[in-house]
Amino acid sequence: MLNGLLRHPVSLIVGVVLALFALYEISVRYFAYTADAYVMSDIVVVSSEIEGPVSRLAVQNNDSVTAGQLLFAIETTPYQLKVQETQAALQQAQADLDLARDEVKSAQAGVVSAQAVLTNAQAQLARVKSLSTDGFSTEASLDVATRDVATATANVQTAQAALDVSNRRVAVAIATIAAAQAALAKAQYDLSKTTVSAPEPGRVAPFTTRVGDYLQPGTEVLAVVTGHRRRVVANVPERHLARIQPGQSVWLTLGSDPWVIHHGRVSGIAAGVARSQDNPQVLPYVDPTTDWVRLPRRFPIEITIDDWPETLGLFNGADARVLIWF
Repeated sequence: MLNGLLRHPVSLIVGVVLALFALYEISVRYFAYTADAYVMSDIVVVSSEIEGPVSRLAVQNNDSVTAGQLLFAIETTPYQLKVQETQAALQQAQADLDLARDEVKSAQAGVVSAQAVLTNAQAQLARVKSLSTDGFSTEASLDVATRDVATATANVQTAQAALDVSNRRVAVAIATIAAAQAALAKAQYDLSKTTVSAPEPGRVAPFTTRVGDYLQPGTEVLAVVTGHRRRVVANVPERHLARIQPGQSVWLTLGSDPWVIHHGRVSGIAAGVARSQDNPQVLPYVDPTTDWVRLPRRFPIEITIDDWPETLGLFNGADARVLIWF
């Protein structure tokens, strides 16, 4: 039979191809292999929350940093002056409030005085009316007493209006103080953001910012590569997804530690991928082409290594090769 196949090389080649294809289709029922994998961990991108020139860089490329360690500083002078300005504005507002409250006390005294004058005028009018009824008072005296009551009533209304205005000035002063306190808090917050510290321990990735560079709010200055959630992300063809489950065993090698086999487990399976780079980058996008070859859709699978070697270090983006057992 072998001699017959050797006499017909085309049949031999077709047979070998079919056998290899059948072997491959059988093998993918038991494991998935991909060389499209890489090392990842959490990366904290440190940005400026305020604007201003960089006055100090406290770290260099690839430095190891601890949580809370100073990374860089922005010129503080404008922000210190702003704090002083808002403190002065707050003191002025508090002085205005004290003055408005003194005006309220004065206006209250004016109302009491005007009310006393009105009460006296009303009593005088009542006496004049009584005497006029008995014939002991002239018409002129009655007119004068009536006029005095009207004048006293108007004075009470004027004093009450002045009191109302003073109360409103107190309300305005209180609102001004609240605004000044908010402005001071904002100025103090901005001043605190002139120094930026590492939020997590890790290593500083290479960066290009230099002393004197003018930053805007949101400017990305540098990144800290942390050791949190060390993992390998493997882009696995979609045909394997139905058989991959969290917790399945994984054997893998790392490009930064070649020829050493590590054991891990599937810790996460992507629920979806973006179909185009133009889509919002909420979902991961995995390029389905390599040069001119159109590949099946691939989904990111996260793999956690059981015991990450302490001597290995962490190199985000390093290649890996992954074999997942079903």
